[in-house]
Amino acid sequence: MSNISQEFVSGERRPYKLALGKINASSLSGFIAGAIVASIIFLTGILLSIYFFQ
Repeated sequence: MSNISQEFVSGERRPYKLALGKINASSLSGFIAGAIVASIIFLTGILLSIYFFQ
């Protein structure tokens, strides 16, 4: 189960001036990935409903 959480966190070593920068970078990439997946699921649902209820 811990391997799944590592898939969404960037493992690159990059210097940040503030610790908050590292947290924000990981959170932002996770948010973008979630938004993309949610959009794909939402659009698939719309297209399937249009196809089946024509």
